[in-house]
Amino acid sequence: MNVTQEIIASIEQACSQHQKLNIHQTLRIITAYRAISNDPELIDKVIHLIRLYSKQEHYSKTLSPRQNQIFNLIGLDFSSKEIADMLAISEATVSTHRKNIIKKLQISGAGTLQKIAYQYLHKKEEK
Repeated sequence: MNVTQEIIASIEQACSQHQKLNIHQTLRIITAYRAISNDPELIDKVIHLIRLYSKQEHYSKTLSPRQNQIFNLIGLDFSSKEIADMLAISEATVSTHRKNIIKKLQISGAGTLQKIAYQYLHKKEEK
């Protein structure tokens, strides 16, 4: 398991136990990401990811939990490769999930999926 996967697993574990991440856990996660990347966009994505996991909301009840997870990561602008690495699945599996999400939500394609996911997450953050 790589560092990214460990961080995602710890976030998911805390949230699955209905715990909110405290400031110390959040800072540890952000510090860990800074240690592996100097990319400010990646750090920003991680901060959004922490907020997302702490809210435990789903876009659609028609999507499976994994599809909701991938939908949210798409909305945070993670690439298919980044999603695959985070979730320890293949890019082909991410692609299949994307296709199934598009079909279930009855939208026109990947661009529309990206737009809807982005808008949903940013609206949710404003609440």
